[in-house]
Amino acid sequence: MLKILIDADMPRAVKNVLSELNIDAVDVRDIGLGDASDKEIFEYAQRNKRILISRDLGFADISKYPLGSHYGIVVFRLPPFFIRKQILQVAQKFFKTVDHKKLKQALTIVEAGRYRIRKKLNTQNPNAK
Repeated sequence: MLKILIDADMPRAVKNVLSELNIDAVDVRDIGLGDASDKEIFEYAQRNKRILISRDLGFADISKYPLGSHYGIVVFRLPPFFIRKQILQVAQKFFKTVDHKKLKQALTIVEAGRYRIRKKLNTQNPNAK
């Protein structure tokens, strides 16, 4: 089962959307990390083998969070005028359609209508997929 940690900048209802899709989701506000630093949130996600989802573009910085060095990060890069309902729709559609296995150890950028998954290249075997 996919395990997700939801950052405080995502609507609380994302947890319900993910639960309906049989995804184990924890919101940082429910575990006392609502005001935590990015570092604390990231470390919690790693310790608990959870993929972090956030709207914070700082988590997309591969110099700070190198590809393959974390359990997985999904950044929702949506227009600032998107309301709660629109964010929930994008999240639901994304998690319904994406292959959950591809999210592990990857940086995924989700936009309205599309997403990109970046993984660390396997330098030992360039033919590996």
